[in-house]
Amino acid sequence: MVRKRAHFIRYKEVTVVGGGRDENGDWIEGEVTETPITISCRADVNTAGRTVPNNEGQDFVYSYEIFLDKMPDSLRKGVEVEILKGDKVILTGSVIMPFEYQTHCRVWI
Repeated sequence: MVRKRAHFIRYKEVTVVGGGRDENGDWIEGEVTETPITISCRADVNTAGRTVPNNEGQDFVYSYEIFLDKMPDSLRKGVEVEILKGDKVILTGSVIMPFEYQTHCRVWI
């Protein structure tokens, strides 16, 4: 049977709770929480050396093009991710550009 999403993308969602300034104007550190996120995806290798322009107009040669059903808000440019096939990590890298289409989403790493 052919699976539409045979891989997984894994990253850490970082949230800061609290923090800010006290009555004297001194900075108070908040509590940082890291939540691991794992989403099913399809990862296609860039064997042809194709490029993708980022939001600043620079062209980047990407390693993998990742296809998702829905784009999480926390998966942004610069986030460190791992691509897994089963339990094996096949790629570790950072997001070059995420893009959300009407029926699917793409992330270039």
